[in-house]
Amino acid sequence: MNLSNFEELAEREKIDIFHDNIMKQKAKIIKYDGTYILLNNKKIHSETERKCLLAEELGHYYYDAYYTLNSDQTFIDKQEYRAKKWKCLACISRQSILDCFKRGITNLYDIAIELQVEPNMVEFAYDYYKRN
Repeated sequence: MNLSNFEELAEREKIDIFHDNIMKQKAKIIKYDGTYILLNNKKIHSETERKCLLAEELGHYYYDAYYTLNSDQTFIDKQEYRAKKWKCLACISRQSILDCFKRGITNLYDIAIELQVEPNMVEFAYDYYKRN
């Protein structure tokens, strides 16, 4: 999926995307009287990074992986893992990895460039698909 696919997905789910160039984080999702995703354009340096951040925030939404400021670190880590899992699997299909292998692209970094994602996402997806 590309950036516009994720933007359309947010729109279909009635999730408003706002640009907040003051917050410390690059992105965050807020669920309060609706659902909102905030992106800090000053800290986002590429379309790939924007796509991956938006996908992760949507992962929080789809896996109901929210937490509060009062949540303990174990719970926060669990919720972040769930959101990252959704991001990786939404951006990288098993078939897209296999297609890269068929074309002789086997290095995880080169696959990431080909699929326009972050290298750690390819590693996560590859390990996940190998186990399942």
